[in-house]
Amino acid sequence: MHRARKALALLPAVLALAVSTRLAAQDPENDRGTRVASVTTSLVGRELHVEAALAPALPPEVGNRLTSGLPTTATWRLRLVLFRPLWFNSLKDERLYEVTATYRPVTADYSVERRLDEKLLDTRVVPTREEAAAALSRVPHLPAFIMGSHLLGKSLAVKVRCVYGNAFVLGIVPTTVGTGWTRSGVFEWREAAAR
Repeated sequence: MHRARKALALLPAVLALAVSTRLAAQDPENDRGTRVASVTTSLVGRELHVEAALAPALPPEVGNRLTSGLPTTATWRLRLVLFRPLWFNSLKDERLYEVTATYRPVTADYSVERRLDEKLLDTRVVPTREEAAAALSRVPHLPAFIMGSHLLGKSLAVKVRCVYGNAFVLGIVPTTVGTGWTRSGVFEWREAAAR
């Protein structure tokens, strides 16, 4: 009886180890190489636009899900951080960009819905699976952040991560499948850029 209690007490630690091992296995270096290949930023007035893309494209199982007619979502996390090379980066703002593609069997095309922070940006129809997968695989020049005076003269960067699937550890513990974080180049917000 006493051994059974000890075994039950160790169960959360074993599960946590299994989850962390699974997540490490899903690191972009181990997940068939799928990663955020590049993150670029550009300023348009006070708006900071972000572009990012997966390379290589989504894994085959995501494409199979897309073909099956089930809604397939790629969730992109975009973080604006104060960049400090010798210390931890400080989070200034975060956005959630989601793209959901769904096969429509009656018309044999795909509906692609884009959301920013759960607010609908647009819905469009694309004719092929390749175009739907391409929409899931990139952030297209998205106006993600509004620059304010509190950011003037600071070294900033944008970090991006994409989650594009689900998996189970030990057959019961749900986890997400995605990329690691990729950082843009460091830039500085200047008052002249706002004019």
